[in-house]
Amino acid sequence: MRKTLIVVLVFTFFSANAQKVDQFNSWWYYSGKYRLTEKFNIETLYSWSRHNFVKNWQQSKLRLGGSYDYLKNVSFGVGYEWVVLFPYGAHPVSEKRTEHRVYEYFNLKNKIKTVAVNYGMLLEQRIMKDRIRHRLRLILGVKVPLIQTEGKTKLGLSLSNQVFLDIDKYANNNHFGQNRIYGAFDIPINNAFTLSLGYMNQYIIIKDNRIENDHTLMVKLSHKIDFRKKKKRFTL
Repeated sequence: MRKTLIVVLVFTFFSANAQKVDQFNSWWYYSGKYRLTEKFNIETLYSWSRHNFVKNWQQSKLRLGGSYDYLKNVSFGVGYEWVVLFPYGAHPVSEKRTEHRVYEYFNLKNKIKTVAVNYGMLLEQRIMKDRIRHRLRLILGVKVPLIQTEGKTKLGLSLSNQVFLDIDKYANNNHFGQNRIYGAFDIPINNAFTLSLGYMNQYIIIKDNRIENDHTLMVKLSHKIDFRKKKKRFTL
């Protein structure tokens, strides 16, 4: 009990003395998933992230990857990201910089009646100018159909949380890096495109007791294409 009280008091002291700032951003991005075979997919993404709503650059990210559906509900993936980070806000980076990121992920899906649940782990190698950082993301997501017509979702709700952990020697035992809470309405446009409109709270712990609390408008266009050849049906 005494140890627990000490931990709570230390955390309270740290939070009270940290330089916390609230900022407002918007992320506009496109993601694509293209099925090549029964098992293999190509995955793409471009994110155009802005600070002060749309006034200033925050980040540009381009992703190309692939995934393998090991089982119906289990998949693995690898890929590459080209990321440009810009100085922004109250705690800016020292200069505009580029990161090359390689990632590997594991994903497990489950369905409870009409609710789809997603569990994921993603490992990143962030290649910078002078060092390579390693980061682990723990992901939990839920998708709920709100309006359905003839078995097809006309409006859905997506909820997720991501925990970012720095797992290299540069973390100096401060492994928790950031947390992202996300919620959005999913609006299917047709069988290939879905528009998502939502909000993300991005809570980032920066060194020297600096905390960034970003309120972010999220606008996403998702695209899916199945390139598998349909089997021809022969009738006698």
